[in-house]
Amino acid sequence: MRGFSLALSGGGLLGAAHLGALKFLEEKRVHAQAVAGTSAGGLVAALYALNVPLDQVIAAGREVSQHPTHYFHLNTGGLIHEIWRGSGPPATGLIKAQPFLERLLGLAPHAKNTADWTIPTVLTSVDLVSLQAIAFTNRPKVHPERGRWQVLTNQPLLLAMQATMALPGLFEAPRPGDRVLVDGGTADTLPIDWAYALYADRVVAIDVATPPLVSAVGVGLAEVLSRSESYATDTLSRLRAGREAHITVRPDTQHVAFFGFKDYDRLVEAGWIAMENAWPSLDL
Repeated sequence: MRGFSLALSGGGLLGAAHLGALKFLEEKRVHAQAVAGTSAGGLVAALYALNVPLDQVIAAGREVSQHPTHYFHLNTGGLIHEIWRGSGPPATGLIKAQPFLERLLGLAPHAKNTADWTIPTVLTSVDLVSLQAIAFTNRPKVHPERGRWQVLTNQPLLLAMQATMALPGLFEAPRPGDRVLVDGGTADTLPIDWAYALYADRVVAIDVATPPLVSAVGVGLAEVLSRSESYATDTLSRLRAGREAHITVRPDTQHVAFFGFKDYDRLVEAGWIAMENAWPSLDL
């Protein structure tokens, strides 16, 4: 088998398609030598690098999609402080996702730190205080060919995962020290450069971030936030693009909303189908 690394894109719940694509590779007994992920792709990358069985991740995702209000809570306290300028810190997002992240980390109860990743791994984020791109990794001496990144090692897994998924304005952003960390898609929604930096042979990129078709009537708060970031990050990614992936797999997520919880199983299946179709070209 030829070695390769994975680059997993952001995309909100569309990231469920990553699970189907990786499950197909697992069925073929193929495992990446390194993984770089952003936002939803960062969450999947973190668990993949901890060797959490994909069946367990898929089952946990299904549970969350069936009961989203159990795992995502309105940030009432932060919003009150934001509006009334109370004594606490202001809100950095409308929604708290702590129960969701704890559910995912419960799949690897003995893993606490980014050093616990078993293969070279990067999760991306952005610090809004220094306006600097951040990479959580277990390979401190690795840097991509392009861009300026601050590399953080030996960090809590919970922090790395919360930071990479903190879609600006929507999910609460963590505040470690003097930093305020948001979604890595703000810097690059598909971290191909990082995947090459971790393992320079070949990169298989999985891009689930195709914005769904919408009508103006159907655009609400979630779409305003997600589609605004999609436009900005897609434009930025193309402007700063370095090397192209050996192959880019694009699951069909076009007709699924950014928070289409009811479409979870369809997304997992879409990832499987896309990777199955790409399999003859992978040469793994």
